[in-house]
Amino acid sequence: MSKSKILDISQFLPYQLVALSTKVSDDFAQVYSQEAGLTQAQWRVLSHVINIQFATAKQICELANMDKSTVSRAIKQLEQKQLLRLNQHPDDKRATVIECTDMGFDLYKQLTPKALEWEQNLLANFSESEKRTFKILIEKLSKSVEN
Repeated sequence: MSKSKILDISQFLPYQLVALSTKVSDDFAQVYSQEAGLTQAQWRVLSHVINIQFATAKQICELANMDKSTVSRAIKQLEQKQLLRLNQHPDDKRATVIECTDMGFDLYKQLTPKALEWEQNLLANFSESEKRTFKILIEKLSKSVEN
């Protein structure tokens, strides 16, 4: 097989996206890790719980694209830190919902401006037009791989 017919993995879009995602996630982890002592899984779970009323572990798994054991462990750890609490669903007594405590919400409010500042710094080399286009392209790419 000639070298020209071999896939250059470094130029393959899925590889580039994963590599970029890892770098971005690792860099952003400094914000919630240093400021709040949270892991990536804990940050993601807390963020989704705050953004969903009556969040369930299953919903978080789907939204955060995380496996059940990772989500369960993060929920337990956040509950131990008193940032989340588990309650019975008001409409379905068999279901458990995850809610943010006041302490969890206060922590999230404290981290939000730092997260937004981090994002602003990440995109500092983009013009406003490029930022809009970039977000549109991400949405289009996401739609093209939805199930």
